[in-house]
Amino acid sequence: MSKPLKKIFLCFVVIALLAIAVFAEQIVVWTWYGAELGQELRNMIKDEFTPKTGIEVDLILVPVEDISNKLLLSYIGGDAPDIVELYSNQVIELGVRGALLNLSTMPGIKDVTDQLNPMLLTALQYKSALFALPGEINWTWTYYRTDIFNELGLGVPETWDDIRTASTKLKARNMDTFYFYQGASPNVGKLLPLVFQRNSDIYTKDGQGSNLASPENIAAFTELTELHTKYKLVLEDPAFSTFTSGQTPLQILQNWYYAGFEITAPQLTGKWDITLFPGTKQSDGTINRTNTGKMLTWSIISSSKKKDAAWEFMKWVSSTEFTTKFMNRGHELHKSRIFFSNKNSIENAPFPKEKLHLAHEALATCRMQTAVIGGHIADRYIDFAFNKVVLQGDDPEAAIKQAAKESTDEIQRKLKEFSRYIKTL
Repeated sequence: MSKPLKKIFLCFVVIALLAIAVFAEQIVVWTWYGAELGQELRNMIKDEFTPKTGIEVDLILVPVEDISNKLLLSYIGGDAPDIVELYSNQVIELGVRGALLNLSTMPGIKDVTDQLNPMLLTALQYKSALFALPGEINWTWTYYRTDIFNELGLGVPETWDDIRTASTKLKARNMDTFYFYQGASPNVGKLLPLVFQRNSDIYTKDGQGSNLASPENIAAFTELTELHTKYKLVLEDPAFSTFTSGQTPLQILQNWYYAGFEITAPQLTGKWDITLFPGTKQSDGTINRTNTGKMLTWSIISSSKKKDAAWEFMKWVSSTEFTTKFMNRGHELHKSRIFFSNKNSIENAPFPKEKLHLAHEALATCRMQTAVIGGHIADRYIDFAFNKVVLQGDDPEAAIKQAAKESTDEIQRKLKEFSRYIKTL
């Protein structure tokens, strides 16, 4: 090829590349991932997602505390992002209001959801609509000091009976047991597994009201409150320091505490362990160990003009490839041990290999709170009932029945408020 032809050819190449850069599709994604993990996400988008799809991503950090209100304002104002990262308890009311896209008809949705424990989707669905895909997940399980348990002749705490036996022995030696759920409604998070283990739910099946006054749920609430009133489980505890000192050698907490104990107490290596969430024995002799948790989720904004490109990003961040690599990069960066909802990625999670079977089972038995209109507001009545019983000495059955009535009233008010949106689903 002659020099003039080479120059012409190079000019065409440069023009073509510039055209691709100018006309490349770009989506806007709001995320709460900042600092090192945020930079890692940017790097993976730049190095993997964009070269594979041709889709550019403008990744914007928005603090998770502000994201719901900011999203509604931007949606009303016409300048919403294409994708937003939300906590699972923020999804349904935004979706029902019309701000989030129903993903249930997106191409390949079944391939994505087949990678998930279906009990995770209850927090993200309303009727037949699915408004988000789960991402990072926190479930709940049990931490215990093996050295102290061995000294006291205590076995691995597998059931709530075991927890009560252990807490009694520990309390006799001035040691404590701590059961804590970190979330918007901590006492709801503590109650839900006891409800689920009785094959019940805190809402009616039609989502029209509370089911707290059912016999199963009265029993679950009574069991929860008696853990504190009768068996003296502490209500507050500086978990890391007391686990290290041995003051609170039995703790039921979310999975992210694992890395915290490793980092804050390296001197305890070999002196503590984990097991699954405490279970309830069933009539057939099996143990139901259903736990609960919370998730970060990804949603497409309904007003997005780039839904196909946004869906490509959603599938990518839900994939085994992405979740596996992102988990491991997080561990390399700051020794975190995060998990994702994609069950196929657990096998390669940055977690001790001999304990991976526990992570598999914890994810498989993690059931999220069912989403109902007004549920997040109605949850406060469970907190009120818990405080009445544990702090003021009220009767558990009377307190939870009152909470049931108030919760139903709240849900009915919200259903009326949302009726015009619900009709469109």
